[in-house]
Parts: sequence; C-alpha cells; structure tokens
Amino acid sequence: MRRSERMPVDEKTRLRPNEWSSLEVRLVDLSETGFRAECEATILCGSPVRIDLPGLGEIDAQVTWRRSGEIGAKFIVPIDLGRCTAAKLDDETVLARLLVERAEARSTGRFTHEQKLRRQILAALPMRRVEP
Repeated sequence: MRRSERMPVDEKTRLRPNEWSSLEVRLVDLSETGFRAECEATILCGSPVRIDLPGLGEIDAQVTWRRSGEIGAKFIVPIDLGRCTAAKLDDETVLARLLVERAEARSTGRFTHEQKLRRQILAALPMRRVEP
C-alpha cells in the first residue's frame, strides 16, 4: 500500500545512476517517498541513484522497478513536497496521460495494470450534478 499520494508533474531533470555520469529524464510523478520518471537508460532494480529535484537539489533514491522506458524509485529519506518547486499538472493533462497509459497497457497485454488505470480514469473524470 502506498504511504503518500503522488503528485503528477512533467519536469525534465537530471538523474545520476553513478558518480561519473548523468542523464536527462522526465519526471512523471512525485511523492514524499519516491518518484516515477521516463528513462531511456537501463537502470537495474536495486540500483542507487541521485535525482535533481527543483527546489530541493540532488536527492538519493533506490530504483524499485523499471518497465517500458520508465523507472520508479523510493527516496532514502522522505522529502518535503512543500519545498519542491516542480509544477503540478492540471486535471485535464493528468486525465490525458492516464488515457495514453491505459492504451499502452492494453496494447502490451498488461491487463491488470490496464484495469487499475481504468479505475484511475473513472476517478479523475469531472462529475457534474444533473438536475431532475
């Protein structure tokens, strides 16, 4: 079970998979305990990394999963999201991103993930009260 809510973002930043190199990644979401990023490099699960977060600087983390050009990592020490200056995405952009992710999950046969995304999409849809 997730301990903290994810904040959807769209921020290019630097990831250091070791002491002598860095690469550009796109931060997709962020929480007090970790992040998800689009990453073209192959970084193994369990690998220590450092990510440069706007307003916070370089933060130590450990990769916990990777798939289809994305990685997820948990921070060694939780961060203060209030100090992070990454801009939160608006609801329409989040919904569009979820729809694209669901289509990709469905086309690659990840049906459990596709169903999870379907529930997230339904929860993200704007609801309007219909007068009788």
